[in-house]
Amino acid sequence: MIRLAIVSAAAVCTAAAAFAATELLGDEPEVIEIRVAPSELADCRDTLRQVGQMPVVTDEGTPMLFGANDDLPGVVCVADI
Repeated sequence: MIRLAIVSAAAVCTAAAAFAATELLGDEPEVIEIRVAPSELADCRDTLRQVGQMPVVTDEGTPMLFGANDDLPGVVCVADI
């Protein structure tokens, strides 16, 4: 039983260390591309501009006050040819 507890603790610590390492090494900003028809490109950009002006909130609807935008991925509209 003690061996199981030790192995479980080691697995948890390894997972936490791996997650922390990926967070530190992942310096590339994430950018989501929305592909639209060329005729809809202006509408897509207007919509993204409107959404960008909205406050950042949690799933419950409470506002996030401290640098929440820094963790969000970037979004761009791309004309799909």
